[in-house]
Amino acid sequence: MTPETRADYDLESATRMALDCLAHKWTVLIILELKQGPLRFTQLRKAVPGVSPQVLTQSLRELHRNGMLQRRYFPEVPPRVEYGLTDLGFTLCEPVNAIRAWAEKHGPAITKARERYDADESQIATTDALHTPLE
Repeated sequence: MTPETRADYDLESATRMALDCLAHKWTVLIILELKQGPLRFTQLRKAVPGVSPQVLTQSLRELHRNGMLQRRYFPEVPPRVEYGLTDLGFTLCEPVNAIRAWAEKHGPAITKARERYDADESQIATTDALHTPLE
């Protein structure tokens, strides 16, 4: 790997493209589910709690466009569509696992930092309320 430069993160760079893909809120959860095998839209929607049908559709289209997943259409009655990871999509499993490992290692520190921040914020809010001029 070459030494890191600012240009590695330019708008049109491969690094920026990869970050945009991985940083998308639903990508990691979709990849996690499809790693087990192809799923239909409704199965994916149930497996990824909180995602709306519209956002799931957009996310699947973007992953398909980027070559991360394949969309298989079965001309049956009713029609059936399945989504599955491509070979390229399976390569995302490694960075996804790295994110999980990082989160497991540093999650407790983040939780403590949030608790400290929230406690400080509530003290600041109380102090600000005491110093608010009366009308």
